[in-house]
Amino acid sequence: MAVYLQCVAKRMRGGYKHEHIHILWWVQVVDGKPTNETGFSTQEQLIDFVESSGPQALWCPAAKPGQPGAWVGVQTLGRKKYLQAYRDGRPTEDLLGLPDR
Repeated sequence: MAVYLQCVAKRMRGGYKHEHIHILWWVQVVDGKPTNETGFSTQEQLIDFVESSGPQALWCPAAKPGQPGAWVGVQTLGRKKYLQAYRDGRPTEDLLGLPDR
């Protein structure tokens, strides 16, 4: 059974880059189907979740129509960790393309 969280919206704080994502809203997906389980988590909570659950725990739809979504990993800027979506091993802007809440 494949279970992961799909990002659906974001809230930024203090800037506009990936390290400024403050909260992400999500829906749980089981075997490719969204469930009724939804919620929101801070970037720090989701960093812990991704680090403990693995590279296919958090997914983000594509910011540009027609492209596939991307798995979200943890990146480091100095001592600060932040979330970054990756498609084919390359960073994407998909998280920043999520609707604001």
